[in-house]
Amino acid sequence: MPISNASLLDEDFSAIDDWTSGDQAPAESTQETFDTEETLCQDTNGSAAGNDYAYLYRDVGSIEGLGNTITISIKFYHDLIGTLTDADYYWLYCFRSDWGFNALFASDGLFIYDGTTNNEVGVNLVQQDTWQKWTFVIDLSGGVDSAVCDIYLDDVLQASDVDCSATGSFTDGLIQLAQFGDTTDDQITYADYLKIGDDIVTPTVISDSKINISDVFKSLDSAKINIGDVWKDVVSIKQNIGDVWKTIF
Repeated sequence: MPISNASLLDEDFSAIDDWTSGDQAPAESTQETFDTEETLCQDTNGSAAGNDYAYLYRDVGSIEGLGNTITISIKFYHDLIGTLTDADYYWLYCFRSDWGFNALFASDGLFIYDGTTNNEVGVNLVQQDTWQKWTFVIDLSGGVDSAVCDIYLDDVLQASDVDCSATGSFTDGLIQLAQFGDTTDDQITYADYLKIGDDIVTPTVISDSKINISDVFKSLDSAKINIGDVWKDVVSIKQNIGDVWKTIF
């Protein structure tokens, strides 16, 4: 699938020391190994009583410096996530000084903010208890008040030219990650990576691996034969040297 080239940020969450915590206890953000991956875990714990949330933020440098194309890729596992109406959703914010990208992930869908309304993309795209890889390709060439984005989930383009024209006054380069649990306790999301850049790359997939592996083994067999030939030559040389040595003595 297309993925951000991570020219500005390539975060693998093997540590979260570069992030600042704004956790509202008892909710917490921690670094954890989950499903063999090094992840950011955001768990609201007993949050519902006080509308608490797990929240990290970081200034990653100038988003404006990326130009008119901004790419954001993130990989999520929602262990438990609720609806937008219940405010049990996950929040991803990315800011320039004059514009902000706001994506909300909830059990009833993915929502993109257009400056006025959170609009659902597709139908119930967000899934629980499975890894999902998202890529957002944002186009600002028409100005921030006409910003649109293409949205990929795993290998599939889900929507094109989605309105994401939320303008205002913000801190350029500020990234916010938050799991809310206003209505339900123990809302939990794991993030495996976050990449931000100015282009996308498409990893090359080897589709005919059986043939390639077979070719490799053929090469190895050939190498064994060649090595065998060399060894025969070495033995022959040893025999010739032995005959010469006998002749001398």
